Amino acid sequence: MGRRIFKYLKYIFHCIIYTIYSGAEKCIVCGVECEEYLCYWCKNDLKPLYLDSILKENNEEYKCYSLGFYGHSIKKLILLLKYERDFLAGEVISKYLSEFINSKFKKDIDVITFVPCTSKTLKHRGFNQCEIISDNIGATINVSSLSLLSKIKETKDQIGLNHEERWNNIKDSFVCKDSSFIQGKKVLLIDDVLTTGATAFYCASALKNNGAKEVYILTVAKSRV
Repeated sequence: MGRRIFKYLKYIFHCIIYTIYSGAEKCIVCGVECEEYLCYWCKNDLKPLYLDSILKENNEEYKCYSLGFYGHSIKKLILLLKYERDFLAGEVISKYLSEFINSKFKKDIDVITFVPCTSKTLKHRGFNQCEIISDNIGATINVSSLSLLSKIKETKDQIGLNHEERWNNIKDSFVCKDSSFIQGKKVLLIDDVLTTGATAFYCASALKNNGAKEVYILTVAKSRV
């Protein structure tokens, strides 16, 4: 009962945010006057590439899809949501991701979850941008969005670390909170930016090792690094 009430409260919150910004007359990315949230140029820049990657370590691998490379309009939308609390940017991101899911594998998804952040980061930022996106998608495609993972280790900033150091830094950082929701299920994992893939891989691994039948990964953007 508590989980259901919390889900409805989150849905109402996002509806309020959507209503507040529904009269926007400027592009949220570049600021030029337009009738929609995105101007012609930024919308054109956001045409999805739908990149795919294979994240692999030892004999374990997962397929990851991304809307496009981390740059221009996609980068701006992520930064607006993550650091400026622009939830309309999150709505726009979620719309594009939902369209891809519907066209690619909606019937193969039983539950959606997201890459978690530590309690310290959550307290500082006030929200998890990946959770916002996951909840928006879940409401759009009518699939449950659940918080299934916890980050149990404070890790170093990944910036400045090489490929091997990034993977070692993230390893053993994530645990599955409740495996009862994923037993034999096909799970979609949401992340914002794919760099080396270490974070997404170890989150997917935690889900798979706790009973998920399949784990697919979907990110907003893929870094060129």
